[in-house]
This record gives sequence, structure tokens and C-alpha cells, in this order.
Amino acid sequence: MKNVDKIDRLILRALEDNADCANKLLAERVGLSPSACLRRVARLKEIGAIKKIVAVVDPDCYERKLSVVVSVKFERHGLQARQNFFDQLKRERAVVQCYMVTGEVGSIIILHVADMDEYTELTDRLFNEDPNISAFTTFMVMSKLL
Repeated sequence: MKNVDKIDRLILRALEDNADCANKLLAERVGLSPSACLRRVARLKEIGAIKKIVAVVDPDCYERKLSVVVSVKFERHGLQARQNFFDQLKRERAVVQCYMVTGEVGSIIILHVADMDEYTELTDRLFNEDPNISAFTTFMVMSKLL
């Protein structure tokens, strides 16, 4: 584990909740002076505890209203066998998240697409045409709870 203490973990939790939190407010929340808090955040970025700052955008704002969860089974499970697939996912605008997981499937992918036509085209290109994909299962998101 990276060298983080209790205050660092408080900072990380606060930033995970709201990465746009002003430094002064963040410092108050964790019991530090603003300058000490700023130094800690910079250090957390430097050591890689904070990988990047992102905005979680409502898909409705860019007309990608259909959220989809896809589980993928691989024919071969070595990293090299999957690497081309993962590289292709990184180039896809619709791919929001991708996880390698344990269990029956090898990967879980979260997509935001405009409509079923875009989803169908994407599945043909990503899943049906990849010889290392043995099966995939689609779950259409009905509502977001958290």
C-alpha cells in the first residue's frame, strides 16, 4: 500500500465524494490548514494515490441515455490474449468503465450509448467480431440507484 496515513485517507474519501471541493473547505473537513492540505493533495497525486480528477457527467447531457452493463467471457485468459480487446475499448467513446473480474466472466464493461442502433453496432464490432470473446451478456440499466 502507498504511504498514506489517517488524514490522507480522510482527504481521499472527501475528494472521492467531491473532487471539485475547494481546498479551504477540504482543509476544514479534515482538520488541516489550507496550506498543509494543499501540500498533502499534491503529494497524494505525486505518489499515485490520486490517479486523476474526473467529472461524472449525466449521460442525458450528451444524449447517451441508454446505460448498459456487459459481462464478457474470454476464450483465452492470458493478458496478451485480452490486450487487443482492452486497447480497442479505450478508443470507444461509449465505454465508460471496464473491470477485470473473478468468477464466471473475465470482464465487466459499462457503456453509455445513444440508442439500440448504436449498441448493436458496438456489439457487432467489439464482441461478435473478436475471436477471443466466447460469450457476452447484456444487462440494460433500468434505473441508477447510487
